[in-house]
Amino acid sequence: MNYTEITPELRLDCEKESKLDLAPATSRCKESTSYFCRNILGIKSYTWQHLLWKTLDARNTRVACITSRQIGKSTALAIFALKQAVYNLRPAGISNKTHIGIISATDEQSKKVMLEIRRLIQAGDDYVKEDTKGKIPNFLSNQIDSSVEAANNKTTITFENGNTIVCLPPTDRVRGYSFSYVFVDEAAFIEDEGIFFQCIEPTVSHTNGVIVLTTTPNGQQGFLYELFDPEDKNKEHEYIRFWIHYSSIDDKKHIEQIEKKKEFYYDTGREKEFKQEYDALFTSQVSAFFDSSDVDNMIDLNLTRESFWKKDVTHLGIDFGMVNSNTVISIVRKEKDTIKLVWQYIYPPGTDTNLMNDVKTLMQDYSVEKVIVDDCPQGDYIIKEMTKEGFPLTTMKFRTEKVAKYVSFRSMLHKGKIKSYDTDELKKQMKAMQEIQGVVTVKIEKPTGGKDDAVDSFLLACYHYLDQDTSFESYAVLPADKTLEPELMEELELWGNKICEQKM
Repeated sequence: MNYTEITPELRLDCEKESKLDLAPATSRCKESTSYFCRNILGIKSYTWQHLLWKTLDARNTRVACITSRQIGKSTALAIFALKQAVYNLRPAGISNKTHIGIISATDEQSKKVMLEIRRLIQAGDDYVKEDTKGKIPNFLSNQIDSSVEAANNKTTITFENGNTIVCLPPTDRVRGYSFSYVFVDEAAFIEDEGIFFQCIEPTVSHTNGVIVLTTTPNGQQGFLYELFDPEDKNKEHEYIRFWIHYSSIDDKKHIEQIEKKKEFYYDTGREKEFKQEYDALFTSQVSAFFDSSDVDNMIDLNLTRESFWKKDVTHLGIDFGMVNSNTVISIVRKEKDTIKLVWQYIYPPGTDTNLMNDVKTLMQDYSVEKVIVDDCPQGDYIIKEMTKEGFPLTTMKFRTEKVAKYVSFRSMLHKGKIKSYDTDELKKQMKAMQEIQGVVTVKIEKPTGGKDDAVDSFLLACYHYLDQDTSFESYAVLPADKTLEPELMEELELWGNKICEQKM
């Protein structure tokens, strides 16, 4: 899929719809959001916003819009929502009213969107008052229900006609609402995609309502990436898709400002961040630990998930599950200088009660030579039982060994020395793993709300083979004007600089 083209014809249409009218017609405001925006709010829209509004004014019910950062996508949603509520343009339900939900990535962001809507109302009041020489003050404010019973606060506006706009974070609070429109702002940053399918989508099921998704990209992962399908893997798409680059906006000064940012980002080594936030590209996450292309190249379509393996020895890794994670077993084998995933199983929550016997069976079926486990409190009991029964056990201390092992794993992955059969959950988790770089230390973590148990299990199974790969380059970067405290220097020497490897 390519960026959406902003044609000369579309620009002319935007100019036509955005012309000032000496006596703005209510019918035209209802028909055209660009007309409403210019004649009621006193704001001239960007052409890309006009395209989005025109698509929604035509009553399309599923729209997804990927845009560069800071080109007015949240404002576009706020303006359209305000118009729909003021004129009751999509009545639904028993009350025959237009109810609008705006879902933002966090509670703070949802309140910012509501603040933006209130500012637009004030802007509209000021513009109409000036345009009518004071004859019509508070044109939009007067349409808000000021009664004690009406909900009007930081997250809700209730209008005299009974219509409402509600701004919410992506949580279970969304359940129970029924919307004519639901706008999801920064949809790619919703950490729990189950919220979208289980809570947000159902809000329009009884109203035949509209869902609009707007966002900047957030890596090659998550429901938004799959739904938007930038690589056009699917022949048909439920959503009308727009992909808006900052160079398509109408304000040349705005473009120049972003170009200056580009120079700064590139000069400071933040190219990937600029490509994601301003070029609106689905690169791997800015903080992604694994390169997305390395993960894709890991898949060998000639490999299959083996039901047993007797040709040579294997190693088995176990990552013990907790309340919000799964117990996972992975089995790998070494073929020349390449580690290959033979088998992986993710236990559904609460089903790993027979883990000991499962491992015994697997050891027989897959010629397991070594069992590697995470030395963690939740695995303490079973580790003791395995030790008593003489398992060929190795315990990995994640607190002190995780970073060095993950760095070695990534190095071998980049060299094509780690391969797997096609497994969606493993790929998804690997692409979501995040690197948080400090001055002398680095953390490797799953994203908030995400999982890493399949990756950790795979790593554990590879544990002994990773010790053999020490050829990767790594170095520590310290500020030129600073020195390390003695205890930090000892820590740095302990890790042998591996913990501070810088990704290029």
